Amino acid sequence: MSRLRRTESVGSIANALWGRLDRTGEVATKARAIAAWRTVAGDEVAAHARGFALRDKELLVFVDSPVWANELSVLSENYRVAVNERLGKELVDSIRFTVSRKVEEGLADDAEDDRRDDATQHDLVRPGKATEAEIEEVRQMAAGVSNPALRDAAVAAAVAHLEWRKGIEAHNAAERAIQRATGHDSRPLR
Repeated sequence: MSRLRRTESVGSIANALWGRLDRTGEVATKARAIAAWRTVAGDEVAAHARGFALRDKELLVFVDSPVWANELSVLSENYRVAVNERLGKELVDSIRFTVSRKVEEGLADDAEDDRRDDATQHDLVRPGKATEAEIEEVRQMAAGVSNPALRDAAVAAAVAHLEWRKGIEAHNAAERAIQRATGHDSRPLR
């Protein structure tokens, strides 16, 4: 006796499994509301928010500072309307923004990771050479610093940073050229 083999897409299997796990649809509704808020809020605002909850049609958004909580609270009705429009139905009656230390700590951890990435990237590229005109421009910008040692240190740091950025730009240009030539995607340095 032969066995019939039926192929199914991973998506259909995942949907079936999800349907068994989320019988009421509550988890899917929460996920859709949170995804809609992130889209509506945009990258800059979403960067200050982590952790969400949808409780009795109230979307709770945890933010990193009282300033962001106040600013976003003023706009909460606009966000609520936009979220519901994106969802295609009235799933959210209100949005509340509250400060969370964990969000602030998470953002600090991300900033530290970015600093480490920058340090690692610094080792990956050869700095580009600053032109005399660029160096002179840096000197003119630092001319207002009265302490000569501090002024020289500022100029040296600014030139080193400029040369590092030029190296990254050259690296990224080379990566883009390779990508165009080979069709392979690579992640540019920042």
